[in-house]
Amino acid sequence: MLHLQRLILVTVALLWAGKAVAENSAAVRLGFLLNFTRYVEWSEVTLKPEAALRICIAPGDADMVSHHLGEMPKQLIQGRPIQIKLISRPADASGCHVLYLPAETPATTLPDWFKAARQAGALTVGDLPDMVEAGGMVGLVAVDGRYRFDINLGVACQADLRLSSQLLKLARAVK
Repeated sequence: MLHLQRLILVTVALLWAGKAVAENSAAVRLGFLLNFTRYVEWSEVTLKPEAALRICIAPGDADMVSHHLGEMPKQLIQGRPIQIKLISRPADASGCHVLYLPAETPATTLPDWFKAARQAGALTVGDLPDMVEAGGMVGLVAVDGRYRFDINLGVACQADLRLSSQLLKLARAVK
């Protein structure tokens, strides 16, 4: 009986630790997402001077959505309030300035998401494998337990987005 109690205790501890790691990872991804917006300039056509900065999150990253979006501090980025919008399909990306595509996004839907982001003039950020190679602008990559990021500058320029030289210097790779 004592052996069974220990096994249950260890199992619960491991599950709890796994949840804490997932929540921490979601917090780190959200932090990157917010920081990227500080180093990007949108055209005045895409982001009107008086407009809020709208960050849209595609389905899939339940940890980021459930644990961290409600806890976001009321801060300004580039003098603008932040709006978070959860969207369920590419057609909902109209009006988004940043589109986050989580790793759970099906690869078959990426062309539709990227097209919608281009039409909206939105920065695409995601932690999908090969995000920038697939046509995204900023790809978060886990390396040795830490997040780094790659940038597809060509795609960002095509969307009339200007990425700061500081952001480009911090990138692991710029394509």
